[in-house]
Amino acid sequence: MSRRLKRKGLEVSCVDNGRDAIREILEGSFDLVLLDIMMPGTSGLEVLVQVRKKYSKNELPIIMVTSKGDSQDVVEALGLGANDYIIKPVDFPVALARIRAQLAQKKEFSNVSKPKFTYSLNPEEKFRHYTVKEKIGQGGMGAVYKVYDPTLDRLVALKVVLPGNELSTSQIERFTREARAIAKIKHPNILNVYEIGQSPQNYFAMDFIEGKNLSEWFQEEAATPRKIAAICAKVASALHAAHIKGIVHRDLKPSNIMIDGLGEPHLMDFGLAKMEDEDERLTRTGDILGTPEYMAPEQIDPAYGSVEARSDIYSLGVILYEALTGLAPFTGTPIRVLWQKLNQDPRQPRSINPNIPPSLEDICLKAMARQKDDRFATSEDLSEALYQEAK
Repeated sequence: MSRRLKRKGLEVSCVDNGRDAIREILEGSFDLVLLDIMMPGTSGLEVLVQVRKKYSKNELPIIMVTSKGDSQDVVEALGLGANDYIIKPVDFPVALARIRAQLAQKKEFSNVSKPKFTYSLNPEEKFRHYTVKEKIGQGGMGAVYKVYDPTLDRLVALKVVLPGNELSTSQIERFTREARAIAKIKHPNILNVYEIGQSPQNYFAMDFIEGKNLSEWFQEEAATPRKIAAICAKVASALHAAHIKGIVHRDLKPSNIMIDGLGEPHLMDFGLAKMEDEDERLTRTGDILGTPEYMAPEQIDPAYGSVEARSDIYSLGVILYEALTGLAPFTGTPIRVLWQKLNQDPRQPRSINPNIPPSLEDICLKAMARQKDDRFATSEDLSEALYQEAK
């Protein structure tokens, strides 16, 4: 098939297995991917999952190639983010038409999504009274900069929506909601917000933390169960400070917890936070709110109840489980992980790491209970239980 595509004027690159496919796709520059579901080593579905972590369906179309009888694989592939599929034996004219259709859609998206002009803050440039030092992060709604604030005589982090990023009203509302959520909470393990503004662009200034995220810290530190309990106790305490203000984080995960040079955790990224007094329309969209590996059952299936403070307790339980065992409680494709959360219990942590104290294992599993009523009643209760383990 690759030779026939080349004869049609397309540049084609081929690999022999799933592992090479992931490397080539993530390191290279492609307009479209044809992915066989049945590949040696890593399956096509696993490759699809990894690629979708970096590229959206509009940014990189993926067409799955599958046998005629594999309807369940097709359903799963489409659910995981495949754009289309081709049945083997391949009908080449049909395959070519589908490939060209996806390439045309990608080109149209690229033209529409290009900002009218691009703009970035440069080192030593002024933004209001702040002096930019360097860019430290880039997201879908804007960028984060390390800046100097002469008023406070300190470095702060400036999160800003820059010109050329044409956001919807709901995206702007989420951006400002994150700032409002953080500003309402006062706790040593939650970033402080110093200023919120809309001119010249929507922005807010917050604490600048020099450090590593929690997953990096756990990988590099020889963290004992006692040390892990101490870190998670402080995170639970920070969550309690948010919860008593009526704020549910909803996207608690290791990358949203920074560890500073003194080993103190700092809870951040409240972009998906839900506040009791907010417009419910902001959180009732078709988007999946949260990260599958850390989502509570009620974030997946409304039959388990509404999303509330105990949903964050579940997410922290998953983080605790991973830190203690070195493994995720549930593995597989995102769809399989979500199914397991609703239908299975995780392995006992002590069966993976016998050095975990039985009492700490009990805390971990209680925090991760499928039913909310079986978890800790409050994050403060969880924090106190973890502090006992840290002594």
